[in-house]
Amino acid sequence: MANTVNNPLSPRAEISILTCGVGDELYSLYGHTAIRVSDPLQGIDRVYNYGLFDFATDNFYVKFIKGDLLYFVDYDNYERFVRAYIYDDRSVYEQVLQLSSSQKEKIWQKLNLSMEKENREYVYRFVDQNCTTKVVDLVNDVLETPVVVDVEGNRSTYRSVYSKYQENNYFVNLGINLAFGAKMDHKSALLSLPINFMNGLAETTENGVPLVSKTTVLYERKEVPVQTWWNTPWFFSVLMLILVFAMRNSVVRNTFFIVLGLLGLFFIAVGSFSFHEELMNNNTVFLFNPLFILIPFWSSEKYRTKLNLLISLLLMSLVLFVGLNLKSEKLILSLPLLLTILLSLLFLKKAKRVKRFMR
Repeated sequence: MANTVNNPLSPRAEISILTCGVGDELYSLYGHTAIRVSDPLQGIDRVYNYGLFDFATDNFYVKFIKGDLLYFVDYDNYERFVRAYIYDDRSVYEQVLQLSSSQKEKIWQKLNLSMEKENREYVYRFVDQNCTTKVVDLVNDVLETPVVVDVEGNRSTYRSVYSKYQENNYFVNLGINLAFGAKMDHKSALLSLPINFMNGLAETTENGVPLVSKTTVLYERKEVPVQTWWNTPWFFSVLMLILVFAMRNSVVRNTFFIVLGLLGLFFIAVGSFSFHEELMNNNTVFLFNPLFILIPFWSSEKYRTKLNLLISLLLMSLVLFVGLNLKSEKLILSLPLLLTILLSLLFLKKAKRVKRFMR
């Protein structure tokens, strides 16, 4: 078996794409793509997987956010690979590609080349370089025309495409949308998610012949995830409403403003230092404006003029946030928080005596 990597594939060899459905863990939120090479004459049945990473990596989360976390490729036995996904109750679909012998051989050689030590690792990117795009590039490299991109589920912005996978998890959906910047509001031009790639393969033809010769459902997920009562915009809205009333307490109010300002500094830092283009140019900073930090320190009558000016600037910042996100899911998802911030500023601005409000 060790020498098979140096041998050309036999005429009975098949190349197929395995698309795995979503799971319950955050890292499995969007599904997974792998590529299978089967050659019964040589005893080969491998699944090459570009989505591997090591949780034990030093400063794992820091590197992930910064954008220099290394993913790597490896292969597994086909049966073992499928069993693992069935155990996790994740759907698995297989599409056998109708390729010429030379196309199959080219993919086979590239897969084995990627296993060499100097080629195994790559820097992960949310949209441009992940387990799906690596396989898309591999397949496109042997086709005369690339896999169809304009397919169901991939015809809107990147933000909309990704948000569909987060619908049953409101707080994750909110957090991811607040973290994503301007790039995610561009129309999707890549097959960066597994199901979209599967749909693209199904609609692609090569010289008038369908690229996919056979599609097999290897396993269908039994349990459909449901949205829990607390993980909804309605529950978050109730929490924000309670917070509005609680803000008559100076400790609650000041803590709220400081947290908003610190979040603003966090998003500025991430957008400035991260290598992820998806996190850059993020207008969320107009919602979590760092200037909020100054409010608790300008709460006395002595700073009333400065405070009124600051409130006006922060209100303008909120208006700018709304204007920039009128057509974005970000605005709808963050609406409870936006209204809470708006009400807190209006209450502060309209108070007859700032001193009384701050008491």
